[in-house]
Amino acid sequence: RPGETDVSIRPGWFHHPAEDARVRSVDNLVNLYFTSVGRNSKLLLNVPPTRDGLLHDTDVERLTSMRAKLDEMFTHDLTRGRKLVWTKTGDRTAVAEVDLGRAADISIIDLREQIEHGQCVSRYTVERSADGTDWQPLSQGTTIGYRKLARVPPASARRVRVTITDAVSTPRPITLSLFA
Repeated sequence: RPGETDVSIRPGWFHHPAEDARVRSVDNLVNLYFTSVGRNSKLLLNVPPTRDGLLHDTDVERLTSMRAKLDEMFTHDLTRGRKLVWTKTGDRTAVAEVDLGRAADISIIDLREQIEHGQCVSRYTVERSADGTDWQPLSQGTTIGYRKLARVPPASARRVRVTITDAVSTPRPITLSLFA
């Protein structure tokens, strides 16, 4: 199922000096990352060389800044060191739950399937709870695959659960990471 996202950092596929001021912004590149890689797609970002065979300084600066912003966003995984409890609830359903140990603000959800034997999740929901009983929705989707990123409005949670409500075969354990 994984797609391929082919886009250019510039308006066209080749370098034209007249487009040096029209290179994608850092925020645009980060959004592109979330809507491609974050949706189980390969990102093929065209960065055309100049006529001298070099990458333009503006393009290099945007790529470097994009990488720095992504590194900052994914620095502190709130689930690091926490046990993800996986429970198969049916032939094509399962639940994964993690206790963060304390309330923390979440704004990015990172889900991954073990795709060595194919992708199987067809539908899922992600919920949060401050006390483990009052669950509130954070995100939902129809596929996870290699990687599914969801940016959500900052929400405080102590516990987070992912419910796989449908799969094309028996769901295998997933990976969950959460970031502020």
